[in-house]
Amino acid sequence: MPQSTGDDKRTIKQRALERRKRLSQGPVQRTDTAFQSRQEVPEDQEGGSSVPWALKAAASWSWRIILVALALAVIGRVLTFFSVILLAILIAILLTVLTEPIIRFCRSKLRMPRTLAAVVTLISFLVIVGTLVGGAGASIASGFSDLTDKAADGFNELLDWLAESPLGLDSTVINQYVDEIQSQLSENASVIAGGVVSATGSLVSFFTGLILALFTMFFFLKDGRKMWFYVVRLFPARARNDVNEAGIRAWYTIGAYTRTQIQVAFIDAVGIAAVAAILGVPLWFPIGVLVFVGSFIPIVGAFVTGAIATLVALVDQGVADAILMLLGVLLVQQIEGNVLQPFLQGSKLSLHPVVVVVAVAAGSSVAGIFGALFAVPIVAVVNVVINYLVGRDMYPELNYDPNRPGGPPEALDEYFVASDAKLAKKVQKAQARNRERVAAELGNGNNSDDSSSHVGEETGPDHDEVERQNDDA
Repeated sequence: MPQSTGDDKRTIKQRALERRKRLSQGPVQRTDTAFQSRQEVPEDQEGGSSVPWALKAAASWSWRIILVALALAVIGRVLTFFSVILLAILIAILLTVLTEPIIRFCRSKLRMPRTLAAVVTLISFLVIVGTLVGGAGASIASGFSDLTDKAADGFNELLDWLAESPLGLDSTVINQYVDEIQSQLSENASVIAGGVVSATGSLVSFFTGLILALFTMFFFLKDGRKMWFYVVRLFPARARNDVNEAGIRAWYTIGAYTRTQIQVAFIDAVGIAAVAAILGVPLWFPIGVLVFVGSFIPIVGAFVTGAIATLVALVDQGVADAILMLLGVLLVQQIEGNVLQPFLQGSKLSLHPVVVVVAVAAGSSVAGIFGALFAVPIVAVVNVVINYLVGRDMYPELNYDPNRPGGPPEALDEYFVASDAKLAKKVQKAQARNRERVAAELGNGNNSDDSSSHVGEETGPDHDEVERQNDDA
């Protein structure tokens, strides 16, 4: 018969009193099986050891952690020598995932060959990016004349606002600051020139990496699946299927990250463009385009695009609207960076928002802008791969999806069978050419032997025997 509510309350109260009584008597000796098994001394260690078990476990964990940390440090040091190449490959992977719907449309709907589809996809990507950036630049250039006419008025209004503010900066004080800045620039001309040279070298490295990324992107689009299957074949046969399936889930995760980043960039651009339109800023559309493109570059992209929006509002609308524009930009970016992006990426990538924020912070502290850009996808990929390898599949639907990245589930076996058949044909052709060559050499030798047989020379080796030996070889 079930107990009443009063009996439940009395039972809970009684248990609480018993627990309090036990605690008042001091610590109780553990009797659970796990603890007792650790206390047992192995038969081959009679007399036990003076080192406690907890210290042994801590020492075992410590040296293993130290070895892993050293290995990661060495790998990181090696990768720094190839940072340009590594970044180009990572960017090419992101761009390939981003343009995958285009090449899928060209292959499935338009029935294009893979090479032509890769070319069309690459050109389409460049045209889309060039149109967005060029359209925003054209809008800014067309409105630049109006902005320059208002620049002087905006600067004078800024001076008047500074003079009337609690700072009390009049034109004389500002001119002194300007003269001091000019003197500092003239005294540090050599340092500035060195910085310009360094910036020029960085610009050259940037374009070098960009060209390498586009080149790699083309071949990822054209031969990505073959390249991946080649990598999978380098692993032992018993591990190939796990490696292939883990790689497919990693690629799917990168695609989810890229699509989420596009959503975040679009919302960020719409929010800042809406603030600019409400304030009456004439270049609100190109500002939105620049924000959308810049959102793919963490930290710097948001800073630069927000500064451009604020400066345009300052020149066109004045100081008050510029402050409102700055507040609107900061509000949108804070909501996007601290609420929207962690929530969307956490739900799509199966990562907690705290993990996303910590990953971005750690990546930016380790590798700067690129560390912040690739921190979240790398953490997501590691999470998905490790979970799959230990038996926890986060995307079980991929086991039955014929249109998944990497081809249907039987694509890997079909590739190996076709590759082995192609290799067997090459071996057969090579053997046939070798037999023809040997036959030709033997034919020439038989002719020479026939011509000199009257002097009693021995004939050459038997043709069939040579062919049999070559076949055996």
